[in-house]
Amino acid sequence: MKNEEKINNRTIGDIKKKETIHLSDKDSLINTLKSELNTSEEKIKEIISQQNKEIFKITNRLMSEIEKCQKFSLENLITEFLSIVDNIERAAVLIKQEKENIYAEILKNIENVLCLIKNIFIQFKVSKICDVEAKFDPNVHQAISIRYDNKIKSNKVLEVMQSGYIMHHTRLLRPAMVIVSKNKTNSC
Repeated sequence: MKNEEKINNRTIGDIKKKETIHLSDKDSLINTLKSELNTSEEKIKEIISQQNKEIFKITNRLMSEIEKCQKFSLENLITEFLSIVDNIERAAVLIKQEKENIYAEILKNIENVLCLIKNIFIQFKVSKICDVEAKFDPNVHQAISIRYDNKIKSNKVLEVMQSGYIMHHTRLLRPAMVIVSKNKTNSC
């Protein structure tokens, strides 16, 4: 019986040791899982933060595109108006050069139409490019001729043959056709 008790005592002791080992393995496993859970939660928070930043960027880009579309939606219509404005301005200049009074009423009506069109241009932020003696800028000017002259600095607009137009100070509708100055160079 004593032998059996010794065997049973050893077995019970061994079982207690194994249970202790299993408990420490469980604690270790729980700690590992908690650590992995915390790491996963941090990664999820980081991904959500990155997605929110990306959504913010996309929203800003779309708002910018919408604003640009609203600003320039009438570009084609206004571009078509430009030739009408040119012809009315030419007619007004010709009538002003006439000395007879029969054209006075026509001139008055043409000037009224021009005034209305200019008000529309102001409303839609369309500016006229027609400055003489301005520095030649290939972004807004189209040189159709060069006039050689040593009295005037090079690359200055001497004459505007056809006005240009720009919308919202950024979108060129039509370049101004200009005559540009250039200094004569004496070659010996």
